Amino acid sequence: MNKLKSVLKYLCFFVTLYILAGAGINNAIFPFATGLYLSLVWCGLKGYILAPLYILATLAHGFNIPSLISCCACALIILLITGLHYKLKKPVKLSLYLVYALISQIGFVFSEVYFNGAIVTAFISVVSSILFMQCCNQIFSALLIRGFAYKLSSLEIISACVLLGAISCGLTAYNFWGFELIKLFAIFAILFSAYTFNVSSTLIIGITMGLGSLLYANNPEFLAPFSLFALTAVAFKSKYKFIPCIAIIAVDLCIGYFVGVYYSYTYISALPSLVSSIVFLIIPNRILENVSGVVSSNSNSIAMRNVVNRSREGLTRRLFDLSEVFGEMDYVFRSMIKGGMSKEEVKEILLSEVKNKVCEDCKEKNYCHRLCQAETEKVLNELVNVALERGRTTLLDVPSYLTSKCSRVSNLVSVINNLTAQYKQYASFINNLDASRVLIAEQLSGVSKIMKNLAGEVNKNVTFDAGRENTLIDELTFNNIVCSDAVIYQQNTDVTSATLVVRNEDAEKIKIPSIVSKVCGNRMVVASNDASPKSGYRVLTLKTAPKYDVIFGSSACTKEGSATSGDTFSLIRIENDKFMFALCDGMGSGEKAEKASSLAIGLIENFYKAGFDNDIILSSVNKLLSLNRDEVFSALDICVMDLKQGIADFIKMGAPNSYIKHDNEISTVESGALPLGIVQDAPPAVNKTVLSTGDFVFLCTDGITDSFESNEKLMEFINNLKPTNPQTLAEMLVDKAVENSGGSAADDMTVLVAKIFKSA
Repeated sequence: MNKLKSVLKYLCFFVTLYILAGAGINNAIFPFATGLYLSLVWCGLKGYILAPLYILATLAHGFNIPSLISCCACALIILLITGLHYKLKKPVKLSLYLVYALISQIGFVFSEVYFNGAIVTAFISVVSSILFMQCCNQIFSALLIRGFAYKLSSLEIISACVLLGAISCGLTAYNFWGFELIKLFAIFAILFSAYTFNVSSTLIIGITMGLGSLLYANNPEFLAPFSLFALTAVAFKSKYKFIPCIAIIAVDLCIGYFVGVYYSYTYISALPSLVSSIVFLIIPNRILENVSGVVSSNSNSIAMRNVVNRSREGLTRRLFDLSEVFGEMDYVFRSMIKGGMSKEEVKEILLSEVKNKVCEDCKEKNYCHRLCQAETEKVLNELVNVALERGRTTLLDVPSYLTSKCSRVSNLVSVINNLTAQYKQYASFINNLDASRVLIAEQLSGVSKIMKNLAGEVNKNVTFDAGRENTLIDELTFNNIVCSDAVIYQQNTDVTSATLVVRNEDAEKIKIPSIVSKVCGNRMVVASNDASPKSGYRVLTLKTAPKYDVIFGSSACTKEGSATSGDTFSLIRIENDKFMFALCDGMGSGEKAEKASSLAIGLIENFYKAGFDNDIILSSVNKLLSLNRDEVFSALDICVMDLKQGIADFIKMGAPNSYIKHDNEISTVESGALPLGIVQDAPPAVNKTVLSTGDFVFLCTDGITDSFESNEKLMEFINNLKPTNPQTLAEMLVDKAVENSGGSAADDMTVLVAKIFKSA
């Protein structure tokens, strides 16, 4: 089957070469067959098969010595040079191939000058053949490499029109007793395109073929009829194919017999329109539908893009619904919170239990609780108060008059202590249960907010720009980058995205971002480079570049005598061109502190990646750590930079000051709030700061700040540092801190330095 396809393919090339061999400009210049042969070899087809086909097609059209010399010289020179490159395994660049193509014309130039003395004609023919080769390169590269299912660029459409015009020029030469081959071919092509291409393509095909026939011998005979046939096919197109066929035959008879458009018109002249219509009617509708589906797949992209926006609307509704569900679950969990009892309520319950357990079967009950009720209630209240405040009561806390009268004093003290211990255990359980419910409720509330934010983002319709997509493909093609498809879309004026499907060898070309930036009107950067389902291609996604960029440096020193540092830091990119860098100092040093800081920083990283708000993140992490029975506390220092706007959020919980080094001054971000894990509801200290190009941000642990005599000394040292890369600054600050500590670190020391600058 593959061999049959190959034979048919090269047979089609032979027929086309034969037709183009007779295609001449004003019947004097014949560059098209040579240009097609050179292009087919360049596009990777087998030269050793094409060379004899080209020679045979040229000589079959008109055998003479000049033709023999020119076609053989061209075929053999190109075959020899490309074969040599293949042997050496060196690809031929297009610029070099153009030189080879010119060299291959030596035989043609010699024969023209020697036999005909036509220097000017030879020059025009050589230039025309090279230009035609370039046109063929464009269209064959598009069809043979990308395939039919991708839209053509403007340059490729022009090249296709030039090829069609050249073929029409060659077909015009064949007239068999009034039966014109160009007319047969043109009417069939027009009918076929009317059912497979769009209206404009059908009209272009009709006009192009008319111009091709005009090119042959300055004969405009077919220009108007072919244009009229295209209009007729489009106007009378219906599900019944015979209707446009009858209409074209009628128009042909009308303009032939009654209008006299043709120079001569006989019954044989009417046969081409009849034969081409019959051939078209024989073609099954299924084939026309399949071809139409392939070549018009790109026009369907408009419908597909509308489907994308409709799908986004459906997704928006679903996200809003989910947001409400999680919001309702948040309410349910909060309503389950029991809360603790007041002190008076607890005392009342404990007193009632004490009376039941100690005094219920006592013989002196009536005396104590009736005659001496006020005194007894007062003593019991005092004992319960002592137990609640100190954790337990003793015999020393019992008044002497009660000790002398009551025989169950020891039992009384024991019962009060047991009941108090049971209550505290129960209260702790309830508090932990409530804290867990609050924690879950906060997570549900956070998820609800994320869903709502996502719904808001998805609800914005994506605007596609087909005009700029075509321009982009044209620009890439002009720069020798094969792009089979391009999609440009915008969500708002700040967010533009472009997706390209390019060849593997083109995917890393540095020209691509600059070309896309030029077309999109703002600076674009490559966001991803992924494999494509289509073999040999990559999918590039480019997005609007942020206004600023950032680089980081870090340096650390472990406390003298400690094997593990309790400091942990994180540098991650979060959504919408934001960077988070965080520093966590576990209280103390060693493995326990390292475990605490790693736990906190890991939780924070994951929460930020998920898109939770700052308040929910820190509240949740704080509650989680406060539930830990190991009492692990951590000082947390976070800076979230928005690279689009140059704004930084500083979030601190028990962390020391941070510093921003400007050109000639330094500013401080004040510390605040308790460390993580001490108090469940401790709010973080949050500061918002606008950064400028060249600013350095310093985050330090207390091991650094405590090594300096004062905050002013530390600020002075940082301000005197000469601007350089962040890594060097971080190392210099740690070295100075160690020096201040007498040459050995008195505590774990860690510094993070970030430099913000305008992206290039």
